[in-house]
Amino acid sequence: MAARQSWTYMLRIPGGSPDRLRMDRLGEYLKLFADLLGVENKPVFKGIKNASIGLKAQVPQRKREASWRRIQEAKYKPDSRAATPMRKLEAMLGEDSFSSAELKDHADNVVVLFRAKQAPLMQRITIRQQGEIDGVVTGLVGADDTMHLHLRDVHSRDIKLIVRDEEMARGLLAQFRKGVVRVHVHGHWTQTEDGWVPENNKCTVDGFTVLDGEPLESIMTKIAIIPGNGWRELDDPYAYWADIRGIN
Repeated sequence: MAARQSWTYMLRIPGGSPDRLRMDRLGEYLKLFADLLGVENKPVFKGIKNASIGLKAQVPQRKREASWRRIQEAKYKPDSRAATPMRKLEAMLGEDSFSSAELKDHADNVVVLFRAKQAPLMQRITIRQQGEIDGVVTGLVGADDTMHLHLRDVHSRDIKLIVRDEEMARGLLAQFRKGVVRVHVHGHWTQTEDGWVPENNKCTVDGFTVLDGEPLESIMTKIAIIPGNGWRELDDPYAYWADIRGIN
């Protein structure tokens, strides 16, 4: 006599292995699996099948019909609330380079077949234009007519810009790690997920503006005085900020 299955549904991801997937990522799959079955239907974790990635769940007998209806709604009504975890699962599969996954019942029938959704690739577009970028001056190198300004922008990207004016270069160097400056440039810009960004060493500085004359260190000290502020617990708020921003 065949052994009775201890699980009701299994989310199976062919081609994967549980010991090659980060624990937090595995947890995300489990959460979406529970959402698909319906958290209100009280599914419980019943283990992992190591042949591929097989996440097992058991739904209480009295809740199985409700869980089945939710799965069918997700399957046949793509705009429904129940279909949200299904769409997220397919997106995660694509992010993790899996091609598909299956929702199987205890009789080994495939109830739902998930197809991985690949995120559209952003086409690289580069144009020549004028623009401005905000950041902290982290360096200035060069001994001839062409100097290179190093700027850490608000997205923690290291931008390298060309400076051809010595007086302007001295002014920028005076702002070294003091605070945020707005640099006006012209040259080649590339479109990214965070917007347009100057290409390294392909944009020339036309000028700059100091956004706040007060040193950032002084501003951080003032913030730390505010009661209940986490910065108050630090001995050197500015040094900590500079460290987490990677500009020390």
